[in-house]
Amino acid sequence: MNKGFLTKHKLKLTDLNHVNAQEIEIELDTLVGVDGVWIDLRKSTIKIAYDASHHDIDEMIDVIRKHGADVSKDRWNQWRLSWERQTDQNIQENAKHQPHCCNKLPPGRR
Repeated sequence: MNKGFLTKHKLKLTDLNHVNAQEIEIELDTLVGVDGVWIDLRKSTIKIAYDASHHDIDEMIDVIRKHGADVSKDRWNQWRLSWERQTDQNIQENAKHQPHCCNKLPPGRR
């Protein structure tokens, strides 16, 4: 895992209980590149730290939904989710970037 691409996201969940919280935590924690998963049942929130060059927030949400919970549909959570998708996309694009030498023109320039 590359610590330079580590991202941390927090989401509010619905339909979270002791059983599916444990299943979600176990499955997410076993994914390669996931640094940590913290679930707060009292607040119905999840915090996930992972290498965004390998995963994105939608993969994490798929695991959450697979176990019967879902992301809250409130406005603030949806805004946060769109921000997290943009962050993941930027990290994935930066991971693919091949730097050029500072003494040469960038590719495609003459």
